[in-house]
Amino acid sequence: MPQRQTAFFGGSFDPPHLGHLAVAEAALSSRLCGHVAWVPAFAPPHKQQRGASFADRVRMAELTIAGRNNMSVCRIEEELRLTPSYTILVLEAWRERFGEIPALLIGADSLLELHSWHRAPELVARCRIISYPRNGSTVTARELARHWPDETVEKLLSGMIPGDFFEISSSELKKRMEKSAEAGDIIQLKEYLSESVCTYIIKNGLYAADGRNRRG
Repeated sequence: MPQRQTAFFGGSFDPPHLGHLAVAEAALSSRLCGHVAWVPAFAPPHKQQRGASFADRVRMAELTIAGRNNMSVCRIEEELRLTPSYTILVLEAWRERFGEIPALLIGADSLLELHSWHRAPELVARCRIISYPRNGSTVTARELARHWPDETVEKLLSGMIPGDFFEISSSELKKRMEKSAEAGDIIQLKEYLSESVCTYIIKNGLYAADGRNRRG
């Protein structure tokens, strides 16, 4: 039953922000799933620039979802340490561990590229795909039909979350924090980050190269 199914929400979460939280909450309110598992990537692809450690990203994700029984954070990518970490391999390991293939929660940009993923036809056949809107990524039946048969197009469209989402870029947030002169500048970002995450970033001196946003 989709209402009770877990949705696998993967990403770098560097840092996890309120945009991520809005996506997870929308997936739940749409009743396309009953639980959202946040799964930080252990070694994020194409993420060579400076960022937070896996342990810090996990902790910030936990702080972001604190108090929500219908969300959790899973460290399965750290435990598997797959290279490369193909999504279908992680989901197969998830099934062996938890007894089910979860739904996959992805952005519209990823949905449009899903055909290029490793073992994509098998992934879509075995997994419910839940997608959310992203600026600049318009998903239509015609566009999906370029790569998928009609029945698959219908399945993919049925998992789309309606509505608009406020776009927040983790990369842009990091750039702003790297330029921050003092801890107070980080606090000003609580429009985008939970207050507990702001406090964690300051306490641990994350994102500023010389640690200047650390509290004295």
